[in-house]
This record gives sequence, C-alpha cells and structure tokens, in this order.
Amino acid sequence: MPIIMRNTVKISILLLAFTAMSCRELPDYLVGDNVVARVGREDLTREDIAQLIPAGVTGEDSVAFAKACVDKWFVRQLKIEEAEALFPESEHDIEKLVEDYRQSLLTSRVDQYYIDKQMDKTVTDEQVAEYYNAHKADFTLDRTLVKGRVLRFDAAYRQSKKLKEQMQKAATSADAEKTFSDVCEKQGFQLIDNRSEWINFSDFLANLPVLAAKDNEPLLDKLGIQEMKMGKDSYYFDFTSVCRKGNVAPLEVVADNIRRILLTRRRAEVIKQHEEQIFQSAQAEGRLRRFGEEAVEQPDSLQ
Repeated sequence: MPIIMRNTVKISILLLAFTAMSCRELPDYLVGDNVVARVGREDLTREDIAQLIPAGVTGEDSVAFAKACVDKWFVRQLKIEEAEALFPESEHDIEKLVEDYRQSLLTSRVDQYYIDKQMDKTVTDEQVAEYYNAHKADFTLDRTLVKGRVLRFDAAYRQSKKLKEQMQKAATSADAEKTFSDVCEKQGFQLIDNRSEWINFSDFLANLPVLAAKDNEPLLDKLGIQEMKMGKDSYYFDFTSVCRKGNVAPLEVVADNIRRILLTRRRAEVIKQHEEQIFQSAQAEGRLRRFGEEAVEQPDSLQ
C-alpha cells in the first residue's frame, strides 16, 4: 500500500456477528452501536448492510453475505481515497459530472412523467400508411427483397414433371396447396415457403446451388417456376414478388420503423409543449430574470 494510504487509512470492523438477518436485525448485545465498519472517516451502518441482504437469506449464509458486503465496501472506499490522493485536481470535474448527471436524471424523469400521462401510444395502420405515402423517398431499398418458394427434391424422383404442375397449381387454390404440401412431406422433400414475407434476395439464393446474388440478377426477370440441378438434388423455385435495390421499400417492411418514428415525434411534442408551458408560466409569475438581456437570446425552442 502507498505510504499516503498507510498514513491516512485506518480500518476497523466494529460489528460482524450478524444473526437473524431475515428480520434485518443484529443480536441484542450489539444493537447499541449502529456502525458496522469504518475506513478513515467513512462509516458503514447496520441499515446500509440490511438493505443489501436479499430477502430469505438467513443463518450462516447471511453472515457470509454480510462479510462479503463489508469487504467489498472496504475496497471501494480504499480506491476512492487512493483516487483522491492521486488525482486531487479532478475532484471539481467529477463533482460537476455527478451534478450534471443528477440533473439529467431529474429532467428525464419529468419528461417521462408527462409522456406517460399525456402521450397517445397507439399508432394505427392508417397513420403508418399516411406517413409512408408522404415520405416514400426516405425508404429507398439498399438491397433487393423477394417473396417466393424453393423446393429441393431427389433428382431421381420419377414424377418430377407432375410435381412441377402441382407446385404451379398450389398457388391458385387451398386444395391444390394442401395436395402439394402433402406430397412434399410424404416424399421428404424440402419446401421453403417465403411467400408471406419479404426476405433478402441473397437469403433466398442461399437455398439454391448458386454463389453470389449479383451474378444471379437475371433470375428475377423470369416468370413462373424455374429449375436447377446439382448432384443428386433438383430444385424448383419461383418468385411471387420482387422489390429491387433502389426502389421504395414495401410498406410492410418499414411499418415498424414508421411506428417508432411517429412515437418519437409524439414524445418530442409532449416534451416541447410542457417546456413551453412551464416557461410561460414562470415568466408570467415573474420568476425569471435575465441580466444583460440584450446579449442573451431566447432559446429557439421557447420562441
């Protein structure tokens, strides 16, 4: 330990015989002193320890936990004293940071209070669509999205032609869809159906024997069921919808993002309205004074 620490730090454990901790109490013969431990001029009290002991911890477990709490507190206080000795000039900066943080927490709690009290957190589909239609330029795709299906089956399957016809019909009726699904399940074929959601073109191609999306853009131009084969596997696949890179993203892809945007705007509006209200009230009551007002401009948010 540095010399300065040896000269200034005096540690004493005044109380460590904790019993009946489930009731947050100490033995009767120890109740007279509230201090449990001390480092220099800093004290740790029975109340401090009691707040740290989890409910239900009793007996030897509570004593061990309490001792661990005291040891941890010792180390923390020693590090604080060492920091004060090593960096005496930073005390003011730290105090300012702590005060700034305290004020930030308080103002944030005020903001959240009025947000919880006043803000409508419901965002309807109509509001999402309205925002989408008014800001389509903000939702340009940086990648190609597709909807479609990929079927992988045994290249030796003798009824592959009929299978292709069943796959085509499956897109037109529920009965045909069930027949096609039943065949795939019975034969152990892998059917990946992404017709109900948009996925990246590259993710779609990951289910096919191809290498890179950029080399397979021509696949997007073809209609109907396409075929591929590699080794013992054959593939049927089709695209039911395509939205290329550079186009406006489909509404369903950006709907959640729009909801977040609208809620963020509402939060800002609630905060701004409250700030204006308390500013105007305080001004009307004469509680605000400016010194050298000619050199001070009113904040833009409150004009």
